[in-house]
Amino acid sequence: MTVLDIPTAGTALRAPGRFDAWTILGMDVQRATSAQEALDMAYLSNWKVRIWDDVVVRSDESGTMTELKMHGTRSTIRTNPITSQAEQIAAVGNQYTPVQIDDHKDVLDMFARESGAKFHKAGAHGHNGSKFFVSMVLPDVIRIGGFDEHRMHLTLFGSHDGSSANSFHIGPTRLDCGNMQRFIIKGAQHKYTIPHTVSAPVKLAEVHKALETLFGWQETFERMANRLLNTPVTLGQFEKIADIIWDVPANPSKRQMANIQARRALLRHLFLEADTQESIRGTAWAALNALGEFDDHFGNAKSPTLRAARSLSDTGAVTKRKTAAFNELYALAA
Repeated sequence: MTVLDIPTAGTALRAPGRFDAWTILGMDVQRATSAQEALDMAYLSNWKVRIWDDVVVRSDESGTMTELKMHGTRSTIRTNPITSQAEQIAAVGNQYTPVQIDDHKDVLDMFARESGAKFHKAGAHGHNGSKFFVSMVLPDVIRIGGFDEHRMHLTLFGSHDGSSANSFHIGPTRLDCGNMQRFIIKGAQHKYTIPHTVSAPVKLAEVHKALETLFGWQETFERMANRLLNTPVTLGQFEKIADIIWDVPANPSKRQMANIQARRALLRHLFLEADTQESIRGTAWAALNALGEFDDHFGNAKSPTLRAARSLSDTGAVTKRKTAAFNELYALAA
């Protein structure tokens, strides 16, 4: 199977109607043949992100419109790509300097050209696009155990709120369930930050260095995932690990206990009965994916968009739980 044979709608193969995080948050840019085209399709071009200092606030709380100049305030501002109006993105510190999404075009093109990756999904989320991504999919499908298919992505992640550096990440999406396999593997580097100010020849050398590093993560992921697939796990072991990663209190309140029991019931179903684990049932790999599937598709969230954003982040609670689960399960395989 090549990348052209993979369903492109972003739906999980064994969970009809379920969308992966890329599809929920981004726009389809698979027709793009360059970074410029991808950014244009996703309305990520020409935001002209800049800093406004000492923002003027207008208020009519007293019944009379007044203006107050807020000295010491500093915010990132963008030009909305659809309305052309100025919009505040976020308050930022004194040391923050905006970097345009457009400034990454040549590096994105080099990543695509040097790796054979194709543009996939791109988009912005958070307040007025405070966070953004441009995802490319590598041509080869990763098959854990020779059959459990994953689409491997190279993705530019960035922000305009100072919450993260702009960097390239590698990570797989499991096709059966739409899980984002984002967890930290000790000793394997999953992201690489490339300076945007250096010359093109230096950038090309940086791209080669980054690809070597990121493909090292992919090789480690495949090796360790195959080991988990060959490690049997009982329901008791699975539930014990689930309680560890969700830090179940020793003496939960009635409300807490109700939530714990509801989560345990759904996790038990995902591990023992869900179609998405059919081909890997009873293994540490199934346990990891059942735990990840809960967070990615069923965890409490105000909206599917917020849940998807949590699944893409490599610094939040979801990735911390996935990493803890991976470590606990890999210890069983040792």
